[in-house]
Amino acid sequence: MNGGYSPQPPPRRYNSTLNVDCVDGVYRQAQQVSPLTKQVNHLAYEIPKNKYAQNPWNYAPEFLKVFGDLRVHIGGRAVFDCVLLGSPRPKVCWLFNEDKMRFTDVIIEDTADVCRLTIPYVQPHHFGSFTVLCENEVGRATAQANLMPLYE
Repeated sequence: MNGGYSPQPPPRRYNSTLNVDCVDGVYRQAQQVSPLTKQVNHLAYEIPKNKYAQNPWNYAPEFLKVFGDLRVHIGGRAVFDCVLLGSPRPKVCWLFNEDKMRFTDVIIEDTADVCRLTIPYVQPHHFGSFTVLCENEVGRATAQANLMPLYE
């Protein structure tokens, strides 16, 4: 006794003079090969890499440290900073309330691994959501926090 296991019979193949293959009664378009095409062992050849192929050392952006929500007095100082990894070096874009930042009274620093946005003198128009968007050819990472007023 074989424990209820019954081996499946091999698939039946039917030959046809049409350009179709029939396996188990299902007809499929047969592969067309030009008589001028030389048949080669495809497994013996590696597909050439194109110039857009990914470098094995490249990796998507990721944060080692992210910023959090801040509560600051009007006139106070606010700093959002994060430590970022990624190869190639990700491009960094800061957003305010999910739109491209248009402030002229902020300082943005983007060094080897630190992205920092500093508001030296917080004003009411600064209160809202700050997002840093980091992107390279491999991927994207975002971090978001809110700047809120601090009342006594």
